[in-house]
Amino acid sequence: MGVETRDLHCFVVVAEEQSFSKAAIRLNVAQPALSLRIKDLEQKIGAKLFERTTRSVKLTNAGQVFYTEVKSIMLHLTQAI
Repeated sequence: MGVETRDLHCFVVVAEEQSFSKAAIRLNVAQPALSLRIKDLEQKIGAKLFERTTRSVKLTNAGQVFYTEVKSIMLHLTQAI
């Protein structure tokens, strides 16, 4: 599948910020690169994670389920480390 923890972290930040530009600032990356990373993640998992408009970003139903699971995974990873 090729999903990396960095992909998951980027997804979580975009979901929390509800904005690619704010998430890019928080992650210290370029916004176009972040958008491409999320599109690549959506292709890898085979689901659309965000509804995008010119002014907002919000999780789809699949994105909400994925967010819940990824938050749990990240917590377990942090505890393991």
